[in-house]
Amino acid sequence: MKYLIIGGGPAGLATAVSLQKAHIAFEIVDAGNKFGGIWDIDRDETPMYKSAHFISSKSLSGFKDFPMPGHYPDYPSHKLVQSYIEDYSAHHHLVSKAIFNTKVLKVEKANSYWEVTFENGKVKTYKGVICATGITWHLNVPSLKGNFEGELIHSFEYKEDKIFKGKKVLIIGAGNSGCDIACDAARTADKAYISMRRGYYFIPKYTLGMPSDLFKEKYSFPNERIDTKISEYLLNKVLVGNLENFGLQKPTHHLMESHPIMNSRLLHYLGHGDIEAKEDVTGAAGKKVTFKDGTKEEIDLIIAATGYKRAFPFLSDKYLDKEEGKEISPYLEIFSKKYDNLFFVGGIEVSSAVFSLFNLQGEVIASYLKAQQQESKSYQNFIYNKQHKSLDMKGKNNYINTPRHQRYVDKKLYRSILSQQIQALG
Repeated sequence: MKYLIIGGGPAGLATAVSLQKAHIAFEIVDAGNKFGGIWDIDRDETPMYKSAHFISSKSLSGFKDFPMPGHYPDYPSHKLVQSYIEDYSAHHHLVSKAIFNTKVLKVEKANSYWEVTFENGKVKTYKGVICATGITWHLNVPSLKGNFEGELIHSFEYKEDKIFKGKKVLIIGAGNSGCDIACDAARTADKAYISMRRGYYFIPKYTLGMPSDLFKEKYSFPNERIDTKISEYLLNKVLVGNLENFGLQKPTHHLMESHPIMNSRLLHYLGHGDIEAKEDVTGAAGKKVTFKDGTKEEIDLIIAATGYKRAFPFLSDKYLDKEEGKEISPYLEIFSKKYDNLFFVGGIEVSSAVFSLFNLQGEVIASYLKAQQQESKSYQNFIYNKQHKSLDMKGKNNYINTPRHQRYVDKKLYRSILSQQIQALG
């Protein structure tokens, strides 16, 4: 009996490598015609856009056992990341384990196994199911008060800047994708605006000539509170300066309490007047959009870079550990608390590179399955813990209250916890 990995993106592949090393049989199913997940811009549906680059540097962004090539630039383009993912799958001979161009319609428990129904009508039985479908597929679209008569699309639908030509454009949302798209609009649109609900910290991609995440890795202070204070001082006084000078709102949270924006270009365009920062949108009438400060602007096109909902349409709610109004909360962000062979990988959010954490998630699953086969005491202890205990993986970070930050983990703490679990499972 095999395990099924649903999703052939980075998390699914990292998990597949761990199972393969542990000699655990598996298949990977993916709706695309090759591995890559969101990085495959050629698939029918993907949130990828032409100007996208990694926001973490190549030095820290690779899989544990397969560093990114040395000839890559510090911040690889989506094409290079896709090529790297395909090289990783080839290195581990994973294509022979894949079923491409196939969607999963339904996953149901069938006694001690799982019955999986595919879009082509086939039904197969598996020993367990690993959901690696990612977190950027199910759109969170805002509802504007009033009647907006221009065009409104989600950032998922955005591909390239030619759609901005001759238009007045508003980007709603200041995640890293939203800021990238806003920079495209600043260059191409007749007039460009970006609306932010709150203030954010902007981290330059380079600090003293070094990728900022690498600089942080090498020179951070052991005391987190002191490190945060010094980092905020450097950003506010030295590296970036007062964000209000760019028309942006002042952050009301500490540096790592929200997802940081790794984008220096947007500040450049704001400083040159190529784009204008606005507060939250409060309503619309015709093509006039009203903002929180009472100002109004005529807008032809709105792009809502407002994020995604984490969803598993092939699983009914009875299989999900979910509280009302909250994200699912599996044990260690991996293990179903109710079912012993249902897993979730790739659903975490961190403030830096994540591929190596996907490797660790896969290693924990592989260690768990080996302990399960042996019916070891460590397995019984783990089952008890996942059913009755919870572990704090946010550390001392008081993340702001948004759906996205519900799945945030402190990278160093999470890495340490998973490593301890692997050791405990043997």
